[in-house]
Amino acid sequence: MADILTAVTDAEAKVVGTVRDLQKPVVEYVRKGVKFADEKLPDFTYPASFPAPTKLVDTQAEFFKSLIDAQADLAKAVIKAVSPLASNPSKVAPSTAAATKASAKARSTKA
Repeated sequence: MADILTAVTDAEAKVVGTVRDLQKPVVEYVRKGVKFADEKLPDFTYPASFPAPTKLVDTQAEFFKSLIDAQADLAKAVIKAVSPLASNPSKVAPSTAAATKASAKARSTKA
């Protein structure tokens, strides 16, 4: 079973690595597009009443991190609830209480 988990986590690491590797060329192409468009489009002023684009990204990233944490907590609680049906519940639901407390504590320190 550990081999399957290792294969999955290795694949996930490759996906994240690919996204990170693509950052530089994507940003470079965007810069080229901005340079091209800047010469052809009228000036544009970003509305002062709008939040900064980086602030929007930061707040949305924080929201999705919290959402994923909540979903993980739910999945662990469901696994714990169904663990009596498994032949060896300790392998199905290892100490979810400690993990739930740790994630709750982490969320409360972010606020």
